[in-house]
Amino acid sequence: MLRIYILFILAGSAGIAHAQVDTVRASTLPPAQLAEKLYNSGVTKFNNKSYQAALQDFDKALAARPDFAKAYYNRATTRYELNEYPLAVQDYDAAIRLEPASHTSYFGRGQAREALGQRTEAEQDYTKAAETKADFAPAWYYRGALRFEKGEYQAAKTDFDQALKADPNYAYAYHDRGSAQRQLSNFAAAIQDYTKALTLQPDLLPALLNRAATRRRAGDLKGALADYNDYLTKKTDNAIAYSNRGSARYEAADYRGAVEDFNKALSLDASYAFAWNNRAAAYLKLEDYKKAAADAGKALSLNPQYAEAYLNRGHAREMIRDAAGACQDWRKAAELGLEAASSYAANSGCGSE
Repeated sequence: MLRIYILFILAGSAGIAHAQVDTVRASTLPPAQLAEKLYNSGVTKFNNKSYQAALQDFDKALAARPDFAKAYYNRATTRYELNEYPLAVQDYDAAIRLEPASHTSYFGRGQAREALGQRTEAEQDYTKAAETKADFAPAWYYRGALRFEKGEYQAAKTDFDQALKADPNYAYAYHDRGSAQRQLSNFAAAIQDYTKALTLQPDLLPALLNRAATRRRAGDLKGALADYNDYLTKKTDNAIAYSNRGSARYEAADYRGAVEDFNKALSLDASYAFAWNNRAAAYLKLEDYKKAAADAGKALSLNPQYAEAYLNRGHAREMIRDAAGACQDWRKAAELGLEAASSYAANSGCGSE
């Protein structure tokens, strides 16, 4: 899943300020006017990413006017930027007490609560934001993302639908709806959504990688390989992408190409047990059994509970005439729940230890 975080800073009244000599000292201004002046200064500093200075101005604005809802909201937003999430929640609470219909305050509090790991409460806030302003796309999107992470894929899709109804150009919502569709095995719809996301935002590379994976699951190896190739021309440091293209090449019976991709994946991440085991499988197809046994063994050194690696090493050991080792590996794979390993052990006359 892709997640982006959206923060809003509420500016003061619209209009053009003309420069003039300020002969009135700030300390002599009425409290409401002083609060507005400090608030506007805080907004400017926030927009310049001077968060500590902005925080000081919002503090002073609230000291002058304790019922200033926008100042609470923007101080909360500033505290979020400073990773002061509990204090941000407190300020959003105050803003909501003063302005209960503020959808942005509910949304902001949801983001702060999510940052604190309070996902149930965050979901409630996104719900309230969406109820308060039904055409506020981020509220639907973020609630959908939380539901996706809980495995509630149909509910997540419904939320992404609403986000796109509110904002038909929301590339991330198309992307994440595509991921929900993929989990629901709606592969054609998922591919359409990833394609739309890429049309709207061509540099959204995870959509390209996810479309490749979806095409592979749908049996379109040619399309999957085209997407992997496109992705890897733009981003060359992703071990998972090389490993996934290697798997697609393996499925297309391009075993040497698969080995090349697994080599690249392992050059980027030597602790990637999955790539070691997949290269072992490719070596089996190339009848290089010693290398297959060595790679499967390396995968097992990284993950001793890797059933498929035991299975592959068993095959390799069988072919290099290590019958006892093959039986031992197949029995272990079966013990770990891989049913195919039981059949191999039985058919090879392994019996029990």
